[in-house]
Amino acid sequence: MEDYLTELAQNNETIKTSTLLEFSGISGEELEDFCNIWKNIPGSIKVKILTRLNELAEFDVQLDFTNICKASLSDAEPIVRKAALDGLWELQDRTFIKPLISILLDDSDSEVRSAAAISLSSFARLNQNGKLINRDAKKIFDALIEIVEKEGENYNVLRRTIEAIGYFYDNRVDDILNRFHRSENPLLRQSAIFAMGRNSKQKWLNLILKDLRDENPAIRFESLNALGFLGDESTVSEIIPFTKDPDIQIKIAALTSLGYLGGELAKREILTWTEDDDENIREVAISALTNIDFEEDPLGLRFSE
Repeated sequence: MEDYLTELAQNNETIKTSTLLEFSGISGEELEDFCNIWKNIPGSIKVKILTRLNELAEFDVQLDFTNICKASLSDAEPIVRKAALDGLWELQDRTFIKPLISILLDDSDSEVRSAAAISLSSFARLNQNGKLINRDAKKIFDALIEIVEKEGENYNVLRRTIEAIGYFYDNRVDDILNRFHRSENPLLRQSAIFAMGRNSKQKWLNLILKDLRDENPAIRFESLNALGFLGDESTVSEIIPFTKDPDIQIKIAALTSLGYLGGELAKREILTWTEDDDENIREVAISALTNIDFEEDPLGLRFSE
């Protein structure tokens, strides 16, 4: 390990995947040795390594580079801290909650703080599913509220915080989502719509249906995604026309939402796109169809007729 990291610091043209795999699960003295070398490696090279580790972990869930990412959260360079957080966005280890909150509230770099908000959203989602203890949920919620109510907060940090807070059920959350949904800033409106979808309350349905007619395609895109998460099958007929939208991202969002909503009407529409000339559309349609089939028969017990 020492020889490889030292060599990489001097010549980083190639990153050997076979060696990086050895970093999976390191802890104890091995991790300490890694950190002693790591601190002397230039930030740009650290980012390359962390990015590659994150890619490997996404490809193989058995790989675990969490300790390396954790050790990089206190790095002096923001680009390294951001890369480390990118590898922790799906983390479910509650020992990370306090450090993530500290980063969100106190880090000097807005991109790092935005990444911390995204990481905290995974814990907020756990709370929504009843898988987080109350005191942890309260710490996260209080930190998110503090950011939302902070005067002059960075827009990117604010956006990711709004999106994370949508996983909580509270009257203050309803007020926040309504407030930012009325914002003249389209980016903040997009985040409010995103959060409404994750919030899953049917009270947001009519607002989001109206947003389908917005002149801003980004608003329509977020609205289509939110309808999928709200899960009201009655909206299928409202979504179907958007599968023919000239904007491919709108079309993809519509097909994806139909896959979440399910039902015969959605399935018939999705089937018409499974042999489309555009490979991206075909893949999205097939994935949406697979999602419907799974929801209808999660154990694969359906018998052939």
